[in-house]
Amino acid sequence: MPYWAGAKKFSPLHPTTSYFSPMHRRHFLKNTTLATLAFWSALASCSQARDPQIETAVSGGEADVIVVGAGMAGLTAARQLQDAGLAVLVLEGRDRLGGRIWTDRSLGVPMDMGASWIHGPDGNNPITPLARGANAKLFVTDDDSVILYDTEGNAISDRDLVASEEEYEELLERVAAYGERQERDLSVAAAIQRVDPTALNNPLLRYHLTSFLEFDAGGPLEQLSAWYWDQDEAFPGKEVLFPDGYDAVINYLARDLPIYLEQGVETIRYDQSGVTITTNQGEFTANAAVITLPLGVLQAGTVEFDPGLPNGMRQAMGRLKMGMVNKVALTYPRVFWDESLQYWGYTDPDRGKYSYFLNARTFSSAHGLMTFGLGNYGLKMEGQGDEVIAADVQQTLKRIFGGNIPEPEQILVSRWMADPWARGSYSYAAVGSRPADFNALGASVGDVLFFAGEHTIAKYRGTVHGAYLSGERAAKELLKVWSD
Repeated sequence: MPYWAGAKKFSPLHPTTSYFSPMHRRHFLKNTTLATLAFWSALASCSQARDPQIETAVSGGEADVIVVGAGMAGLTAARQLQDAGLAVLVLEGRDRLGGRIWTDRSLGVPMDMGASWIHGPDGNNPITPLARGANAKLFVTDDDSVILYDTEGNAISDRDLVASEEEYEELLERVAAYGERQERDLSVAAAIQRVDPTALNNPLLRYHLTSFLEFDAGGPLEQLSAWYWDQDEAFPGKEVLFPDGYDAVINYLARDLPIYLEQGVETIRYDQSGVTITTNQGEFTANAAVITLPLGVLQAGTVEFDPGLPNGMRQAMGRLKMGMVNKVALTYPRVFWDESLQYWGYTDPDRGKYSYFLNARTFSSAHGLMTFGLGNYGLKMEGQGDEVIAADVQQTLKRIFGGNIPEPEQILVSRWMADPWARGSYSYAAVGSRPADFNALGASVGDVLFFAGEHTIAKYRGTVHGAYLSGERAAKELLKVWSD
């Protein structure tokens, strides 16, 4: 499928007001200079906005700034720019908001099939105040509330689990030290093979390497850079879930923004006079644009840039990769597991195959579980049907809880690599890449195109807070450049 579809719209505050009237460049510059002064009051002014309304989309329009993408990065940039006084227009290819924040309610309860956690809610994580502003219900998780099972269904003792965690940390230190001594980058898997050839045959080490390293980094060990897989930063604090759905913060950011859904971007033409974006619905023009297309979509080339993007950006784009993390959510007629336990793990011989389970019952009324396909297995499961996936998950659960467990009533599966609007879960540092590649993808082009997204910020790549901060950065850079 291409990166587009039909047409819907979230309307601005007053649908009869023209938010897309042409604006001369000089007039734009004057207004932007004044808008910069209002930029820092963005959050305060947000609270006065009204909820959006769905309307039929127009076939084209004009604005000061077009934002491509209604995920976290795009909505953050649009929110900041509109609150600074600019006429903003958001184009989104999907039939919903949020991008890779996807709260699905088809099972009767909210299931976050993309982003789930606020990673490190303390310190300066911007998602925490955003969640508070949205009055979102939050649930603090406990990573110690976990039991790990072997393939015979036996629980691993706390002593053995702690010992394996220490062995895992020591292995990573040896991998990092080995990688630093090499003249050329190599994969984490290759480095592991050099420092401990037996590590990947150890069930407990294999569990940690997939459930934590591959899950956190996004990519398989065979493609993760031994030099840079962990060259990012994190905020402190226990991770937090959204019992009622992560989309609470998306809807909060989106209120009163003019957002046109099902607008598949085909071509982005730009020069010093501005930008023209052609979708399957029509043509939109502006003085500047913020582009938040995911890395996988940029790599696929389904959106044409005219002229093409600079060589440096394209080279950086080619060195990075998109992750292969997928989720399986299941609901059951009754609970057959410990309702108080938040997580459990399983040492499957097939690395990445449903090794980690989240108990939705601890924060929801649902008799629900969520498990994960990670790394190469996350990609493999995308070619399987829901029935095959459900049978595989059941096989794992029966080994842990016995053969008398009920069959699932409903199942929901993400397939992010096959999703034409994402083409992967989140970016990671592949062999041969470097941290500067992420930042290179966040550079502006000709003072007309500004880029944002989790793949454009090396420090916080692959996270929702990284996407937010990149959208904020793009908005600030646009205001600064166009007010000079």
